[in-house]
Amino acid sequence: MSSVVCAVSGVADRLLGRTRGHDGYAFCADDGYWFRPSYTEGKCPLCGKVVPGGAQAPPLLARADRSWLAPALLALESLGMMVLVLFMYFEA
Repeated sequence: MSSVVCAVSGVADRLLGRTRGHDGYAFCADDGYWFRPSYTEGKCPLCGKVVPGGAQAPPLLARADRSWLAPALLALESLGMMVLVLFMYFEA
């Protein structure tokens, strides 16, 4: 792969929360149970013991507040339509 493809892939992995090299599982030695700490807030679901690394941070896109996305897109579209109307009005 080229360096550009590797760079774009790395950025996409960070945005989507993908990890390379491990699958995000933790092992509880007390229970002999494999689990994902990101879904259990860094604790074993059976005994409640805290994982040494703690809970993983959610991916960037999961942390972002998307409630402002629709009004922002609507405002951007309104500005675009305003520019188009003014351009057509003064062009004619």
